[in-house]
Amino acid sequence: MSGPPTLAAALAEVAGPHPHRPAVVAGDRTLTYAELLRRAERLAAGLTGRAATVARCAADVAVTVVAATIADVPLLVGDARAADDERDRARSLFRADRLVTGDGDRLTVGRLTVEALTVAGSAGLDGADGSAAGAAGRPVVPRDGGPPGHPGGDGPAGLGLSTSGSEGWPKCVERPWSAVTANARAFAAALELSHGEVVACTTPPHHSYALCGGILTTLVAGGTYVALDQRPGPRTVADAVDGHRVAVLLSVPLLYRWFSTAGLATRHRPRLCVSAGAPLPPEDRRRWAEAVGWRIGEHYGTSEHGMLTLDTESVAGSVGRPVAGVTLTVDPAPGPGDVLVACAGPPTRVHPAGPPADRAGDASRPAGDGPQPTGDVGRLDADGRLHLLGRRGGTLNVAGNKVPAAEVEDALRAFPAVRDCAVVGAPGPDGGQEVVAFAETVGELDHRALYAFLHGRLAAYKVPARVVVVDRLPRNVNGKLLRSELLRGLAAGTWR
Repeated sequence: MSGPPTLAAALAEVAGPHPHRPAVVAGDRTLTYAELLRRAERLAAGLTGRAATVARCAADVAVTVVAATIADVPLLVGDARAADDERDRARSLFRADRLVTGDGDRLTVGRLTVEALTVAGSAGLDGADGSAAGAAGRPVVPRDGGPPGHPGGDGPAGLGLSTSGSEGWPKCVERPWSAVTANARAFAAALELSHGEVVACTTPPHHSYALCGGILTTLVAGGTYVALDQRPGPRTVADAVDGHRVAVLLSVPLLYRWFSTAGLATRHRPRLCVSAGAPLPPEDRRRWAEAVGWRIGEHYGTSEHGMLTLDTESVAGSVGRPVAGVTLTVDPAPGPGDVLVACAGPPTRVHPAGPPADRAGDASRPAGDGPQPTGDVGRLDADGRLHLLGRRGGTLNVAGNKVPAAEVEDALRAFPAVRDCAVVGAPGPDGGQEVVAFAETVGELDHRALYAFLHGRLAAYKVPARVVVVDRLPRNVNGKLLRSELLRGLAAGTWR
Protein backbone atom coordinates (compact mmCIF):
# COMPACT_ATOMS: atom_id res chain seq x y z
CA MET A 1 0.00 0.00 0.00
CA SER A 2 1.55 3.29 -1.10
CA GLY A 3 1.08 6.40 0.99
CA PRO A 4 2.76 9.26 2.85
CA PRO A 5 6.25 8.47 4.17
CA THR A 6 5.40 9.14 7.83
CA LEU A 7 2.62 8.21 10.22
CA ALA A 8 1.83 11.86 10.98
CA ALA A 9 1.53 12.62 7.26
CA ALA A 10 -0.90 9.72 6.87
CA LEU A 11 -3.01 11.13 9.72
CA ALA A 12 -2.93 14.61 8.17
CA GLU A 13 -4.24 13.21 4.88
CA VAL A 14 -7.32 11.93 6.73
CA ALA A 15 -7.68 14.83 9.17
CA GLY A 16 -7.87 17.34 6.30
CA PRO A 17 -11.03 16.12 4.55
CA HIS A 18 -12.39 14.09 7.52
CA PRO A 19 -11.41 15.90 10.75
CA HIS A 20 -14.27 14.38 12.78
CA ARG A 21 -13.73 10.77 11.68
CA PRO A 22 -13.06 8.58 14.75
CA ALA A 23 -9.46 7.38 14.79
CA VAL A 24 -9.42 5.45 18.08
CA VAL A 25 -12.33 4.35 20.26
CA ALA A 26 -11.42 3.05 23.72
CA GLY A 27 -14.37 2.51 26.04
CA ASP A 28 -16.21 5.82 26.36
CA ARG A 29 -13.29 7.77 24.83
CA THR A 30 -13.22 8.65 21.14
CA LEU A 31 -10.32 10.44 19.47
CA THR A 32 -11.00 11.96 16.07
CA TYR A 33 -8.23 12.21 13.50
CA ALA A 34 -7.99 15.98 14.01
CA GLU A 35 -7.81 15.65 17.80
CA LEU A 36 -5.29 12.79 17.66
CA LEU A 37 -2.98 14.76 15.39
CA ARG A 38 -3.36 17.97 17.44
CA ARG A 39 -2.58 16.21 20.74
CA ALA A 40 0.37 14.35 19.22
CA GLU A 41 1.88 17.58 17.84
CA ARG A 42 1.60 19.28 21.24
CA LEU A 43 3.19 16.33 23.03
CA ALA A 44 5.97 16.07 20.42
CA ALA A 45 7.01 19.68 21.10
CA GLY A 46 8.54 18.67 24.43
CA LEU A 47 9.47 15.05 23.75
CA THR A 48 13.21 14.44 23.66
CA GLY A 49 15.73 11.76 24.62
CA ARG A 50 14.57 8.16 24.90
CA ALA A 51 11.01 7.88 26.14
CA ALA A 52 8.90 5.17 27.76
CA THR A 53 5.19 4.90 28.41
CA VAL A 54 2.79 2.38 29.90
CA ALA A 55 0.00 1.08 27.67
CA ARG A 56 -3.04 1.68 29.85
CA CYS A 57 -5.36 3.04 27.16
CA ALA A 58 -5.23 2.58 23.39
CA ALA A 59 -6.13 6.25 22.83
CA ASP A 60 -3.17 7.52 24.90
CA VAL A 61 -0.84 4.98 23.31
CA ALA A 62 -1.86 6.18 19.85
CA VAL A 63 -1.19 9.82 20.76
CA THR A 64 2.18 8.99 22.33
CA VAL A 65 3.36 6.84 19.42
CA VAL A 66 2.40 9.45 16.83
CA ALA A 67 4.13 12.13 18.95
CA ALA A 68 7.31 10.04 19.12
CA THR A 69 7.34 9.67 15.33
CA ILE A 70 6.91 13.44 14.91
CA ALA A 71 9.71 14.18 17.40
CA ASP A 72 11.75 11.28 15.94
CA VAL A 73 12.60 9.88 19.35
CA PRO A 74 12.70 6.24 20.49
CA LEU A 75 9.65 5.13 22.49
CA LEU A 76 9.26 2.03 24.66
CA VAL A 77 5.63 0.93 25.11
CA GLY A 78 5.36 -1.09 28.32
CA ASP A 79 2.85 -3.54 29.74
CA ALA A 80 0.43 -1.97 32.24
CA ARG A 81 0.11 -5.37 33.95
CA ALA A 82 3.84 -5.83 34.49
CA ALA A 83 5.36 -5.79 37.96
CA ASP A 84 7.55 -2.82 38.92
CA ASP A 85 10.70 -4.95 38.58
CA GLU A 86 9.78 -5.89 35.02
CA ARG A 87 9.10 -2.28 34.03
CA ASP A 88 12.35 -1.10 35.59
CA ARG A 89 14.34 -3.77 33.79
CA ALA A 90 12.75 -2.92 30.44
CA ARG A 91 13.38 0.83 30.90
CA SER A 92 16.97 0.15 31.89
CA LEU A 93 17.57 -2.08 28.86
CA PHE A 94 16.00 0.55 26.60
CA ARG A 95 17.94 3.33 28.39
CA ALA A 96 14.80 5.44 28.73
CA ASP A 97 15.27 8.92 30.24
CA ARG A 98 11.74 10.28 29.78
CA LEU A 99 8.42 8.89 30.99
CA VAL A 100 5.10 9.78 29.35
CA THR A 101 2.17 9.37 31.72
CA GLY A 102 -1.55 10.04 31.32
CA ASP A 103 -4.32 10.91 33.75
CA GLY A 104 -7.20 10.57 31.29
CA ASP A 105 -7.25 14.23 30.27
CA ARG A 106 -3.65 14.93 29.33
CA LEU A 107 -0.27 13.38 28.73
CA THR A 108 2.76 14.57 30.67
CA VAL A 109 6.47 14.09 30.06
CA GLY A 110 8.57 13.51 33.16
CA ARG A 111 12.30 12.86 33.42
CA LEU A 112 13.68 9.52 34.53
CA THR A 113 16.87 9.91 36.55
CA VAL A 114 19.07 7.69 38.65
CA GLU A 115 17.69 9.33 41.79
CA ALA A 116 13.99 9.00 40.89
CA LEU A 117 12.04 7.88 37.89
CA THR A 118 9.70 10.87 37.90
CA VAL A 119 10.39 14.55 38.45
CA ALA A 120 8.59 17.68 37.29
CA GLY A 121 6.80 17.46 33.97
CA SER A 122 7.36 19.92 31.15
CA ALA A 123 4.93 22.84 31.04
CA GLY A 124 2.87 23.34 27.92
CA LEU A 125 2.69 19.68 26.89
CA ASP A 126 -0.95 18.93 26.14
CA GLY A 127 -2.04 20.92 29.16
CA ALA A 128 0.83 19.88 31.45
CA ASP A 129 1.52 22.40 34.17
CA GLY A 130 4.91 21.20 35.38
CA SER A 131 3.48 19.01 38.14
CA ALA A 132 5.02 15.62 38.87
CA ALA A 133 4.04 12.96 36.38
CA GLY A 134 3.24 10.50 39.18
CA ALA A 135 4.91 7.57 40.93
CA ALA A 136 6.56 5.25 38.49
CA GLY A 137 8.71 2.79 40.43
CA ARG A 138 12.43 2.47 41.04
CA PRO A 139 15.30 4.22 39.28
CA VAL A 140 16.74 3.32 35.93
CA VAL A 141 20.45 2.70 36.34
CA PRO A 142 22.48 2.72 33.11
CA ARG A 143 24.75 -0.28 32.64
CA ASP A 144 27.80 1.69 31.57
CA GLY A 145 27.60 4.49 34.11
CA GLY A 146 26.66 7.01 31.41
CA PRO A 147 23.49 9.03 31.23
CA PRO A 148 20.26 6.97 31.19
CA GLY A 149 19.33 8.40 27.80
CA HIS A 150 22.45 7.17 26.03
CA PRO A 151 21.21 5.83 22.69
CA GLY A 152 23.05 2.57 23.07
CA GLY A 153 24.51 2.58 19.58
CA ASP A 154 23.93 4.17 16.21
CA GLY A 155 20.72 3.71 14.29
CA PRO A 156 17.42 5.47 13.64
CA ALA A 157 14.90 6.00 16.43
CA GLY A 158 12.01 3.59 16.62
CA LEU A 159 9.34 1.72 18.52
CA GLY A 160 10.52 -0.25 21.54
CA LEU A 161 8.76 -3.39 22.76
CA SER A 162 9.69 -5.98 25.36
CA THR A 163 9.99 -9.50 24.02
CA SER A 164 10.94 -12.86 25.44
CA GLY A 165 13.69 -13.62 22.91
CA SER A 166 14.62 -17.03 21.59
CA GLU A 167 17.11 -17.54 24.42
CA GLY A 168 14.31 -17.28 26.95
CA TRP A 169 15.29 -14.00 28.63
CA PRO A 170 13.24 -10.83 28.13
CA LYS A 171 14.89 -8.15 26.04
CA CYS A 172 13.86 -4.93 24.35
CA VAL A 173 13.76 -4.52 20.60
CA GLU A 174 13.61 -1.21 18.75
CA ARG A 175 12.12 -1.18 15.25
CA PRO A 176 12.87 1.99 13.24
CA TRP A 177 9.82 4.19 12.70
CA SER A 178 10.12 3.95 8.92
CA ALA A 179 10.06 0.14 9.10
CA VAL A 180 7.10 0.17 11.51
CA THR A 181 5.08 2.46 9.23
CA ALA A 182 5.94 0.56 6.05
CA ASN A 183 5.03 -2.76 7.67
CA ALA A 184 1.72 -1.32 8.91
CA ARG A 185 0.91 -0.25 5.34
CA ALA A 186 1.77 -3.73 4.07
CA PHE A 187 -0.51 -5.36 6.65
CA ALA A 188 -3.31 -2.90 5.82
CA ALA A 189 -2.96 -3.90 2.16
CA ALA A 190 -3.06 -7.60 3.08
CA LEU A 191 -6.23 -6.98 5.10
CA GLU A 192 -7.60 -4.97 2.16
CA LEU A 193 -8.60 -2.13 4.50
CA SER A 194 -10.47 0.78 2.98
CA HIS A 195 -10.78 4.36 4.24
CA GLY A 196 -13.32 4.52 7.04
CA GLU A 197 -13.40 0.76 7.77
CA VAL A 198 -13.42 -0.32 11.41
CA VAL A 199 -10.90 -2.70 13.00
CA ALA A 200 -11.61 -4.07 16.50
CA CYS A 201 -9.00 -5.83 18.65
CA THR A 202 -9.29 -7.71 21.95
CA THR A 203 -5.61 -7.70 22.97
CA PRO A 204 -3.86 -5.05 25.13
CA PRO A 205 -2.17 -2.13 23.32
CA HIS A 206 1.36 -3.05 24.42
CA HIS A 207 1.14 -6.20 22.27
CA SER A 208 2.73 -5.88 18.85
CA TYR A 209 -0.44 -7.53 17.49
CA ALA A 210 -2.69 -4.74 18.83
CA LEU A 211 -0.29 -1.80 18.53
CA CYS A 212 1.27 -2.49 15.12
CA GLY A 213 -1.25 -4.86 13.56
CA GLY A 214 -4.24 -2.99 14.95
CA ILE A 215 -3.75 0.66 15.90
CA LEU A 216 -1.03 1.70 13.45
CA THR A 217 -2.33 -0.46 10.60
CA THR A 218 -5.80 1.08 10.97
CA LEU A 219 -4.46 4.63 11.15
CA VAL A 220 -2.32 4.40 8.01
CA ALA A 221 -5.39 3.07 6.19
CA GLY A 222 -7.60 5.92 7.40
CA GLY A 223 -9.89 3.65 9.40
CA THR A 224 -11.23 3.51 12.95
CA TYR A 225 -9.62 1.35 15.65
CA VAL A 226 -11.90 0.03 18.40
CA ALA A 227 -10.13 -1.26 21.54
CA LEU A 228 -11.87 -4.18 23.24
CA ASP A 229 -9.04 -5.24 25.56
CA GLN A 230 -10.68 -4.01 28.78
CA ARG A 231 -13.79 -6.18 28.42
CA PRO A 232 -13.23 -8.71 25.61
CA GLY A 233 -16.26 -10.86 26.43
CA PRO A 234 -18.85 -12.12 23.91
CA ARG A 235 -21.44 -9.45 24.78
CA THR A 236 -18.92 -6.60 24.45
CA VAL A 237 -17.60 -7.94 21.16
CA ALA A 238 -21.09 -8.47 19.73
CA ASP A 239 -22.16 -4.95 20.75
CA ALA A 240 -19.02 -3.48 19.17
CA VAL A 241 -19.50 -5.44 15.93
CA ASP A 242 -23.04 -4.08 15.59
CA GLY A 243 -22.47 -0.62 17.06
CA HIS A 244 -19.36 0.19 15.00
CA ARG A 245 -20.02 -2.10 12.02
CA VAL A 246 -16.66 -3.79 12.48
CA ALA A 247 -15.03 -4.95 9.25
CA VAL A 248 -12.05 -6.82 10.75
CA LEU A 249 -11.85 -8.48 14.17
CA LEU A 250 -8.41 -9.24 15.65
CA SER A 251 -8.33 -11.72 18.52
CA VAL A 252 -6.63 -14.87 19.87
CA PRO A 253 -7.58 -18.58 19.80
CA LEU A 254 -8.62 -18.69 23.46
CA LEU A 255 -11.21 -15.95 22.94
CA TYR A 256 -12.48 -17.39 19.67
CA ARG A 257 -13.11 -20.61 21.62
CA TRP A 258 -15.05 -18.62 24.21
CA PHE A 259 -17.04 -16.80 21.54
CA SER A 260 -17.91 -20.12 19.88
CA THR A 261 -19.23 -21.51 23.15
CA ALA A 262 -21.17 -18.42 24.21
CA GLY A 263 -22.28 -17.39 20.73
CA LEU A 264 -22.05 -14.03 18.96
CA ALA A 265 -25.55 -13.01 17.93
CA THR A 266 -25.16 -9.93 15.73
CA ARG A 267 -26.96 -8.22 12.87
CA HIS A 268 -23.67 -7.22 11.22
CA ARG A 269 -20.94 -9.66 10.20
CA PRO A 270 -17.25 -8.71 9.95
CA ARG A 271 -15.78 -9.59 6.57
CA LEU A 272 -12.71 -11.12 8.22
CA CYS A 273 -11.66 -12.41 11.64
CA VAL A 274 -7.95 -12.85 12.34
CA SER A 275 -6.48 -15.22 14.93
CA ALA A 276 -2.90 -14.76 16.18
CA GLY A 277 -0.63 -15.25 19.18
CA ALA A 278 -0.88 -19.05 19.10
CA PRO A 279 -1.98 -21.70 16.59
CA LEU A 280 -5.74 -22.03 16.09
CA PRO A 281 -6.53 -25.70 16.92
CA PRO A 282 -8.50 -27.56 14.22
CA GLU A 283 -11.28 -28.35 16.69
CA ASP A 284 -11.63 -24.68 17.56
CA ARG A 285 -11.76 -23.76 13.87
CA ARG A 286 -14.50 -26.35 13.31
CA ARG A 287 -16.48 -25.18 16.34
CA TRP A 288 -16.18 -21.55 15.21
CA ALA A 289 -17.45 -22.40 11.73
CA GLU A 290 -20.46 -24.24 13.15
CA ALA A 291 -21.36 -21.81 15.93
CA VAL A 292 -20.51 -18.41 14.40
CA GLY A 293 -19.66 -18.90 10.74
CA TRP A 294 -17.64 -15.72 10.15
CA ARG A 295 -14.63 -16.06 7.86
CA ILE A 296 -11.49 -16.59 9.93
CA GLY A 297 -7.79 -16.71 9.04
CA GLU A 298 -4.52 -16.81 10.95
CA HIS A 299 -1.75 -14.25 11.25
CA TYR A 300 1.89 -14.66 12.27
CA GLY A 301 4.16 -11.92 13.54
CA THR A 302 6.89 -11.14 16.04
CA SER A 303 7.77 -8.13 18.16
CA GLU A 304 11.19 -8.03 16.47
CA HIS A 305 9.87 -7.88 12.91
CA GLY A 306 6.21 -6.88 13.05
CA MET A 307 3.47 -8.47 10.93
CA LEU A 308 4.88 -11.27 8.79
CA THR A 309 2.03 -13.25 7.26
CA LEU A 310 -1.74 -13.29 6.84
CA ASP A 311 -4.11 -16.05 5.76
CA THR A 312 -7.23 -14.63 4.09
CA GLU A 313 -8.17 -17.93 2.43
CA SER A 314 -9.06 -19.75 5.68
CA VAL A 315 -6.64 -22.60 4.92
CA ALA A 316 -6.59 -24.80 8.02
CA GLY A 317 -3.17 -25.08 9.64
CA SER A 318 -1.67 -22.23 7.60
CA VAL A 319 -0.76 -18.74 8.79
CA GLY A 320 -0.74 -17.61 5.17
CA ARG A 321 1.75 -15.96 2.86
CA PRO A 322 4.24 -13.18 3.70
CA VAL A 323 3.03 -9.58 3.51
CA ALA A 324 4.83 -7.09 1.25
CA GLY A 325 8.42 -6.37 2.31
CA VAL A 326 8.80 -9.69 4.17
CA THR A 327 10.72 -12.74 2.94
CA LEU A 328 10.24 -16.02 4.82
CA THR A 329 12.36 -19.13 4.35
CA VAL A 330 12.64 -22.44 6.16
CA ASP A 331 15.97 -24.11 6.82
CA PRO A 332 16.17 -26.83 5.62
CA ALA A 333 13.65 -26.05 2.89
CA PRO A 334 10.78 -26.67 2.60
CA GLY A 335 10.76 -27.97 6.16
CA PRO A 336 10.16 -28.91 8.83
CA GLY A 337 12.89 -26.51 9.84
CA ASP A 338 13.76 -23.20 11.41
CA VAL A 339 11.66 -20.27 10.19
CA LEU A 340 13.88 -17.39 9.01
CA VAL A 341 12.72 -13.86 8.21
CA ALA A 342 14.19 -10.94 6.29
CA CYS A 343 12.42 -7.57 6.22
CA ALA A 344 12.92 -4.58 3.96
CA GLY A 345 14.27 -1.37 5.46
CA PRO A 346 16.63 -0.60 8.35
CA PRO A 347 17.21 -3.42 10.82
CA THR A 348 15.72 -3.82 14.27
CA ARG A 349 18.02 -2.98 17.17
CA VAL A 350 18.26 -5.36 20.11
CA HIS A 351 18.83 -4.10 23.64
CA PRO A 352 20.51 -7.10 25.31
CA ALA A 353 18.88 -9.24 27.93
CA GLY A 354 19.79 -11.76 30.56
CA PRO A 355 20.05 -11.93 34.33
CA PRO A 356 21.02 -8.53 35.80
CA ALA A 357 24.49 -9.80 36.70
CA ASP A 358 25.14 -10.75 33.08
CA ARG A 359 24.12 -7.45 31.47
CA ALA A 360 26.92 -5.19 32.64
CA GLY A 361 28.84 -3.71 29.77
CA ASP A 362 26.51 -4.98 27.07
CA ALA A 363 25.64 -2.65 24.21
CA SER A 364 22.57 -2.62 22.04
CA ARG A 365 23.16 -4.01 18.58
CA PRO A 366 21.44 -4.56 15.23
CA ALA A 367 19.51 -7.80 14.97
CA GLY A 368 21.92 -8.83 12.19
CA ASP A 369 22.23 -8.95 8.43
CA GLY A 370 20.41 -11.43 6.26
CA PRO A 371 17.60 -13.78 7.28
CA GLN A 372 17.06 -13.96 11.03
CA PRO A 373 15.71 -16.93 13.02
CA THR A 374 12.31 -16.37 14.62
CA GLY A 375 12.64 -19.22 17.10
CA ASP A 376 9.75 -21.04 15.42
CA VAL A 377 9.73 -24.29 13.47
CA GLY A 378 7.58 -24.63 10.36
CA ARG A 379 7.24 -25.70 6.75
CA LEU A 380 6.28 -24.04 3.49
CA ASP A 381 3.68 -25.67 1.27
CA ALA A 382 3.76 -25.72 -2.55
CA ASP A 383 1.83 -22.42 -2.69
CA GLY A 384 4.24 -20.56 -0.40
CA ARG A 385 2.03 -20.67 2.67
CA LEU A 386 3.72 -21.04 6.05
CA HIS A 387 2.60 -23.78 8.45
CA LEU A 388 3.91 -23.42 12.01
CA LEU A 389 4.83 -26.64 13.81
CA GLY A 390 6.14 -25.43 17.17
CA ARG A 391 8.68 -23.25 18.92
CA ARG A 392 12.29 -23.78 19.87
CA GLY A 393 13.59 -22.76 23.26
CA GLY A 394 11.91 -22.26 26.60
CA THR A 395 9.22 -19.73 25.72
CA LEU A 396 5.65 -20.58 26.68
CA ASN A 397 2.53 -19.10 25.09
CA VAL A 398 -0.24 -18.37 27.60
CA ALA A 399 -3.36 -16.98 25.90
CA GLY A 400 -1.18 -15.13 23.40
CA ASN A 401 1.26 -13.85 26.05
CA LYS A 402 4.89 -14.95 25.71
CA VAL A 403 6.22 -16.30 29.03
CA PRO A 404 9.99 -17.00 29.20
CA ALA A 405 10.54 -20.07 31.39
CA ALA A 406 13.97 -18.72 32.41
CA GLU A 407 12.46 -15.50 33.77
CA VAL A 408 9.92 -17.38 35.90
CA GLU A 409 12.59 -19.78 37.12
CA ASP A 410 14.85 -16.89 38.13
CA ALA A 411 12.02 -15.38 40.20
CA LEU A 412 11.31 -18.74 41.84
CA ARG A 413 14.97 -19.27 42.77
CA ALA A 414 15.00 -15.88 44.49
CA PHE A 415 12.52 -17.26 47.05
CA PRO A 416 14.52 -18.54 50.07
CA ALA A 417 12.84 -21.97 50.30
CA VAL A 418 13.39 -22.85 46.61
CA ARG A 419 16.68 -24.62 45.97
CA ASP A 420 16.13 -25.41 42.29
CA CYS A 421 13.20 -25.34 39.90
CA ALA A 422 11.93 -25.92 36.38
CA VAL A 423 9.02 -24.35 34.52
CA VAL A 424 7.02 -26.03 31.75
CA GLY A 425 3.92 -25.25 29.73
CA ALA A 426 1.12 -27.77 30.21
CA PRO A 427 -2.48 -28.02 28.97
CA GLY A 428 -4.80 -26.12 31.29
CA PRO A 429 -8.43 -26.86 32.18
CA ASP A 430 -9.69 -24.52 29.42
CA GLY A 431 -7.59 -26.21 26.73
CA GLY A 432 -4.96 -23.46 26.61
CA GLN A 433 -1.41 -23.56 27.93
CA GLU A 434 -0.68 -22.80 31.58
CA VAL A 435 2.55 -22.28 33.51
CA VAL A 436 3.48 -25.15 35.84
CA ALA A 437 6.54 -24.98 38.11
CA PHE A 438 8.44 -27.84 39.73
CA ALA A 439 10.53 -26.97 42.79
CA GLU A 440 13.16 -28.64 44.91
CA THR A 441 12.86 -27.01 48.31
CA VAL A 442 14.76 -26.48 51.52
CA GLY A 443 12.27 -27.49 54.18
CA GLU A 444 8.52 -27.04 53.80
CA LEU A 445 7.25 -24.67 51.13
CA ASP A 446 4.77 -21.95 52.14
CA HIS A 447 2.75 -21.71 48.91
CA ARG A 448 0.84 -18.60 49.99
CA ALA A 449 4.05 -16.72 50.75
CA LEU A 450 5.60 -17.92 47.50
CA TYR A 451 2.68 -16.66 45.39
CA ALA A 452 2.72 -13.29 47.15
CA PHE A 453 6.47 -13.11 46.43
CA LEU A 454 6.03 -13.96 42.74
CA HIS A 455 3.17 -11.52 42.20
CA GLY A 456 5.51 -8.76 43.34
CA ARG A 457 8.03 -9.67 40.63
CA LEU A 458 6.08 -11.03 37.67
CA ALA A 459 3.05 -10.09 35.61
CA ALA A 460 0.01 -12.10 36.70
CA TYR A 461 -0.02 -14.24 33.55
CA LYS A 462 3.59 -15.32 34.23
CA VAL A 463 2.92 -16.58 37.78
CA PRO A 464 2.64 -20.40 37.75
CA ALA A 465 -0.86 -21.83 37.92
CA ARG A 466 0.64 -24.69 39.94
CA VAL A 467 3.83 -25.23 41.91
CA VAL A 468 4.67 -28.92 42.38
CA VAL A 469 7.23 -29.82 45.06
CA VAL A 470 9.56 -32.67 44.04
CA ASP A 471 12.44 -34.39 45.80
CA ARG A 472 14.70 -34.10 42.76
CA LEU A 473 14.30 -32.69 39.27
CA PRO A 474 14.90 -35.28 36.51
CA ARG A 475 18.24 -34.84 34.73
CA ASN A 476 20.35 -36.90 32.34
CA VAL A 477 23.88 -38.12 32.99
CA ASN A 478 25.25 -34.76 31.81
CA GLY A 479 23.06 -32.87 34.25
CA LYS A 480 20.70 -31.52 31.60
CA LEU A 481 17.17 -31.01 32.84
CA LEU A 482 14.64 -33.42 31.32
CA ARG A 483 11.55 -31.27 30.90
CA SER A 484 9.99 -34.05 28.83
CA GLU A 485 9.93 -36.25 31.94
CA LEU A 486 8.06 -33.54 33.82
CA LEU A 487 5.52 -33.24 31.01
CA ARG A 488 5.06 -37.01 30.84
CA GLY A 489 4.48 -37.07 34.59
CA LEU A 490 1.84 -34.36 34.30
CA ALA A 491 0.07 -36.25 31.51
CA ALA A 492 0.15 -39.50 33.51
CA GLY A 493 -1.10 -37.82 36.68
CA THR A 494 2.13 -38.53 38.58
CA TRP A 495 2.45 -34.91 39.67
CA ARG A 496 -0.39 -33.40 41.69
